Amino acid sequence: MIHNLRNNFTQTALGSIIWVFILSTLAYQGMNIPFNYVWNLITIGVISGIIFGIVYPYLWNYSTFKAPINIILSTLINSFGGFLVIYLFSVEMFHFIKGYVIFIVLLTLLGHIIAFYFYSKYQNKKLADSLNEINK
Repeated sequence: MIHNLRNNFTQTALGSIIWVFILSTLAYQGMNIPFNYVWNLITIGVISGIIFGIVYPYLWNYSTFKAPINIILSTLINSFGGFLVIYLFSVEMFHFIKGYVIFIVLLTLLGHIIAFYFYSKYQNKKLADSLNEINK
């Protein structure tokens, strides 16, 4: 489990860092940015790696929490991490969206509920297929 989570973190963090650098290159083309801002971009990648490479796989593959707890934890962690990432990327953008925090969190909750429905349906189908394969 630890080895798998470490690989997930590394791949997700590195992919996110590359993606954020590409987006920043496009967004800030022709502008000089302070060197310290590069650390913000790296931190954004690390936050993404933690959330999508460690927290999500742990919650949905290894934890023994009930589904509503997983959904609430995923929503809170994703929302907090998302707002932190937006703040690190652009303080102005963060101030623009901070009035919509409740709406964004509720939308994230709805997204997690829908995603869980499809994820559990997929997991059940996979389990049924493996059980059918055993009975052959």
